[in-house]
Amino acid sequence: MDTVLTPILLFLIFIGTAYYVLVPFLSGKVVAVGEDTTARTTALELRKVSLYKQIREAEFEREMGLINEEDFQRTRADLLTEVAEVVRALETTASDSGTEAISTSAGDDKLVCSNCQTSLIPDARFCTQCGTEVRKTCPHCAAAVSPGDRFCVSCGRGLLN
Repeated sequence: MDTVLTPILLFLIFIGTAYYVLVPFLSGKVVAVGEDTTARTTALELRKVSLYKQIREAEFEREMGLINEEDFQRTRADLLTEVAEVVRALETTASDSGTEAISTSAGDDKLVCSNCQTSLIPDARFCTQCGTEVRKTCPHCAAAVSPGDRFCVSCGRGLLN
């Protein structure tokens, strides 16, 4: 009796082990293990700054007569498209990492942390009380804006500095 059960038992153990090993590969889900969102955010911010510098350099070259208007417009459009992609990636990274947006208190333009309601210093990246990373929003339409922006990309209104 044991001689018949041993091969069956070994076969079942083999099937169970194979199932356990192969299911993650066959599920189609990709899970990032240990992804560092701060490093990704920093890289995206640096890329955005670099793209803005390239736009300013192209404007300078156009004014100096080094490139014609057609080349400038094409270069500028390409760079702005890439900036938009980087900003979208930053917003996605911020929402995925649970970054809290800052809010304004009713009646004035004082910025407060949405986590602990502490007043924030202008241009602060983190709350001084709870350490929550802050993301600025337009006071008019609540769209996400980047530090240093003078106008909202969503509604076009001026931003307070």
